[in-house]
Amino acid sequence: MKLEKLEKSHYYHIFNRGINSEPIFKSNDNKDYFLMLFNKHLGDKVDVLAYCLMTNHFHFVIRLNEDEQIATQSFSNFFNAYAKAYNKQQSRTGSLFEKHFRRKRIDSDKYLRNVIMYVHNNPLHHGTEIDIIDYKYSSYQNFIANPKQQSVTIEKDFVIELFDTLENFKITHHDFSSADSLDIELQDLTSSDLQGFQNLAGQDNDSSQQQVNLQGLQDLVGFKSTKNKFYNYIQTLQDIIVSKLETVDGKAKFQEDLWERPEGGGGRTRVIENGNVFEKGGVNISAVHGELPDSMQQYFGVKNANFFACGLSLVLHPKNPMVPTVHANWRYFEMYDQEGKIVDSWFGGGQDLTPYYLFDADAIHFHQVCKTACDKHHPDFYELYKKRCDEYFWNTHRNEARGVGGLFFDYCKSSDDMSMDDWYNFVTEVGDSFLDSYVPIVEKRKELLYSDSQRNWQEIRRGRYVEFNLVHDKGTLFGLKTNGRIESILMSLPPHVQWVYDHHPETGSEEERLVNILQNPKNWV
Repeated sequence: MKLEKLEKSHYYHIFNRGINSEPIFKSNDNKDYFLMLFNKHLGDKVDVLAYCLMTNHFHFVIRLNEDEQIATQSFSNFFNAYAKAYNKQQSRTGSLFEKHFRRKRIDSDKYLRNVIMYVHNNPLHHGTEIDIIDYKYSSYQNFIANPKQQSVTIEKDFVIELFDTLENFKITHHDFSSADSLDIELQDLTSSDLQGFQNLAGQDNDSSQQQVNLQGLQDLVGFKSTKNKFYNYIQTLQDIIVSKLETVDGKAKFQEDLWERPEGGGGRTRVIENGNVFEKGGVNISAVHGELPDSMQQYFGVKNANFFACGLSLVLHPKNPMVPTVHANWRYFEMYDQEGKIVDSWFGGGQDLTPYYLFDADAIHFHQVCKTACDKHHPDFYELYKKRCDEYFWNTHRNEARGVGGLFFDYCKSSDDMSMDDWYNFVTEVGDSFLDSYVPIVEKRKELLYSDSQRNWQEIRRGRYVEFNLVHDKGTLFGLKTNGRIESILMSLPPHVQWVYDHHPETGSEEERLVNILQNPKNWV
């Protein structure tokens, strides 16, 4: 790849991302440090017109005030300093960024305005924020909210003059469309290395692929790609959930494990063990692709099909038997013909609660949060998906439910009533509600006292949990049949389990009450 020359007194769009699309920011502290280093190494060498930091990439719009040699060395020092500090903090080695930072010379006022709007709207395109004014790590706030602390100085007056007035600046940003953003990305891609934009279906972007039609490249770039938007969403959601659960536990931290699937794709597994609250748990994301295995082609009734699947799956097994186990999963699936065209796609997911000692208030709270999320999108969703959850999480060989249910939905496809964007909004609404549904229960029950016999009961009931996952669960079976990563798939299994021969709870006990309800699912709200 021939890199564009940096010339003094010219404007540039500078951008790059993590190697293999890996995160380059795990926390807001990382982003703050990144901006601080930028100011240290480049503050007197460039004028900044706009910037935005996302989980795995960044953008700057700058005017260069130094000759190429000085500027290039300063950028190199900046990236090396951040990568070194980040690797040390995250206990990782190797390259953090793609090999060369990308730069696109901006040669007109119109293009400059469009690039600035594109950069400021980046959080919206990646499904991170509803309103760009709410996104902290974008220079848009410098124009609208006037934050008191600014790590990077913005050429605010010049930019506003470029848009004529502040009001016009706001209006044009609000009206900025995905088509405009595509124009920006097309110009950048045609001048930069396409290797990093390998599409998630596993099709390499060789030189011939630069000749694909506009719709195909639009999907490649990802601004109207459901799979890219949803994958970005689950990456962010994983960070949010992990951070909150570590706070709730107060002791243990999630250990991260990045893995690759030989046939295509990979994932980011995060596991917590031996904490104050969580004995074992995992919050995992994955994005896998390739040829659909024969067994799955038979299942779907297709031939010679390729697929892409991504999702977030979590299971938490608390130590205290008074705190319920919880499971959640939100996923997206695409199937392709031999030409790479999407022939089918759908969303799926849900969340369910598995108590060992039943507190009715906990079940009611969990279901009410689920219902509230559903009601925002359709009045029938909660009743329908609650019923499907009761049916799905049913241990047929035991004739009882795994827990007290929640939501379960699958094969959510585009229809006259619901577009794929509508389904995306519904699924992400449910995902965003998860912490509200579970954390208050944990906080209320985690300090309750329990006996050895109650702990034994918890381990016996965990055996039923294991039985369901290994015998009935579709997600487990899909992972095993598509050569998924075994450690991540079986992360859902609890660490201590008992199988006691012909065990029956004592008559009239809380244990018996739980079993009776599991054998006869009830409506909680």
